[in-house]
Amino acid sequence: METINGTICISHAELTGRIITTANLNALVRKNQVKQMRKGGNGRTALYAVESLPLKWRTEVYKRYPDLQEQADSREFIDTVEPDGKALSFYQDYKLSDGRNLPDDKVLEYASNAAIMNAFRRRWEAHVSKRQRSGKRTTLAKEFWSRAAAALPRLADHFPHSLPGSPRRLQMKFAEYVSSGYECFISGKFLNGNAGKVLTDEQTGYLATLISNPNNVQDTVVAKFYNAKARMLGWKEITAAAVGVWREKLQLEAAAGRLGVTSFRANKTMQVKRSRPTAPFLMCSLDGWTVELLYQKTRTDKKGHNVTTYTNRLTIVVVLDPCVDYPMGYAVGDHECPELIKAALRNAAIHSREITGEMLRYNQVQSDRYAIKSMTELYAVLGDKVIPAQAHNAKAKPVEPYFNHLNTTYCQLCPNWSGFGVTTNPKRQPNSEALNKRRHSFPDEAGLRAQIDEMMRLERQQKIGKLMEKLANLKPEHRLPMSREMYLLNFGAETGFKNVLEGCGLRPTILGMKRDYDCFDLTFRDHASERWTVKYDPDDLHEVLAVSEDGTRRYMLEEKYVQPMALADRKPGDAEQLQRVHDYNKALEAETGRRLADHFEDARRVIERAAELPIHGTPALGACIEDRLLLTDSRGQHKDNRSRKRLAAADIEALEVETVEIPVTRQGDEVENVTVNDYSIF
Repeated sequence: METINGTICISHAELTGRIITTANLNALVRKNQVKQMRKGGNGRTALYAVESLPLKWRTEVYKRYPDLQEQADSREFIDTVEPDGKALSFYQDYKLSDGRNLPDDKVLEYASNAAIMNAFRRRWEAHVSKRQRSGKRTTLAKEFWSRAAAALPRLADHFPHSLPGSPRRLQMKFAEYVSSGYECFISGKFLNGNAGKVLTDEQTGYLATLISNPNNVQDTVVAKFYNAKARMLGWKEITAAAVGVWREKLQLEAAAGRLGVTSFRANKTMQVKRSRPTAPFLMCSLDGWTVELLYQKTRTDKKGHNVTTYTNRLTIVVVLDPCVDYPMGYAVGDHECPELIKAALRNAAIHSREITGEMLRYNQVQSDRYAIKSMTELYAVLGDKVIPAQAHNAKAKPVEPYFNHLNTTYCQLCPNWSGFGVTTNPKRQPNSEALNKRRHSFPDEAGLRAQIDEMMRLERQQKIGKLMEKLANLKPEHRLPMSREMYLLNFGAETGFKNVLEGCGLRPTILGMKRDYDCFDLTFRDHASERWTVKYDPDDLHEVLAVSEDGTRRYMLEEKYVQPMALADRKPGDAEQLQRVHDYNKALEAETGRRLADHFEDARRVIERAAELPIHGTPALGACIEDRLLLTDSRGQHKDNRSRKRLAAADIEALEVETVEIPVTRQGDEVENVTVNDYSIF
């Protein structure tokens, strides 16, 4: 037996053995009453279509070969089954009530069910239409679905399905498919809730609240409290196993409540993947870390006893350039504080000058949110843009994994290493018994600082080559120099006292020594009455910054150049510096003369304008001058002159107003005597 193009064939030997003679077979083939599918010869066997044989011989073939009969019955439906792409797409995109998709095997199974049902529909409709056109009685539905159910095992070879094998159940499923569509094949186990016990929003909300409790309550306790409420409200009770199932379903809510926002952001939220900066000074990331190295410290208690502790640690603040994880700046202290951060930023500015020849600022500064309000202005000195990292998200800062690198690369090799942190697996921590035995060999604070300095020196030494290679990628527009004035204003040390301008400039006491500084800005000497705060760099005292008390005036001062008194002691450069002072003084005198000329011109205009106005009650200028200045006359007298003017002024005030009678004649009237003041104006 063979199948050719979907047609079941029987060989010549199987037919002519005991079913039909060779002569009859050849005659039927010659009359086209039997279809020959393949001719024999050259080692091939002749094949004949079983369905083309006359009924009596076809019946005999099915009797002798029962499997062939079954294949023939299912061929009616196999030839009409076609894959349903629309059904496949429907099941692949289908979302269950809990948000899941259907498993792949179920997608194929349900799509095959739909394809077979489509074939049954087409076959039945074609059968009914043909019988109606011919006027013959249609096949009974019972007979049709019996043949369809019998064909299902054969159809499963090509289309794996889950259709019922009973004709009656198959007919009922077909009716459901016609009315409901593709969704009728989806099993109820995908659509139901957790055994139908937790269904409403209230039930889910109460259970989620218990599961996400910050105390990390066990499933048995959650089930106990839930069932107590369920008995009061008439809900179905659940088991601890059911709570475990719901804990998986509500894993986001459970993680946020049980583990906190930090763990939630680190393990549940979507992480952003970023590339390293392509050049140095594009971005820096800074943070503090408690170094996992122990040192011993001795103190005196209230009773006067010396007590030595061996669990002390120091904190380091690192300004990291993530281009090659280069520590551009760092500072070590007892604990993280604004002053320690400021020291690390200062070290980063100084070190940038050491490796590039000038102080450079970063284009972007990333920090945590520790004292962010007070530190933002200081961060803005080191970087053009200040972008704090998200709170409670350690993965956002590249400096965090760098601390782990320092811990595993350097600290772990030291005998005073304290471990990885309190939350780490105890099996990965150092042996506490061994630490206790060698605690007396722990360094003191100075020794630990030396350990940390050496660790950072090695880090810089190993990575400086890569950093300088990347420095060639820094574009000119991204190269941001830091001025000397900006550096001293924000990172400079202060003397603790105020200074006033003297003839020789400012004379602050720096590092226990009086030093002379002056400024070649012509406006500096306009503020001789100001009290100045001097900011300086202990490593470079060539220039300092003078800041006024209110902070509105700032001047960069140079250290006074010391000229030799003797001409024989002069050396190259002395003449240039001396000429520089002469040029400044000459310019200062010229500027002062120009200002005086402007003042005289303004005064002249005022005097000329005042002379044009009438003078009323102006005091004598002489009286004013005599009272102010002790200037004698040619005879050496001063008081007599001052008294004489004073008495003359008193006599004038005591004069009575003289009056005169002036005859006034008016036409038609008699003459009257009118009295007027002698200084009246007619």
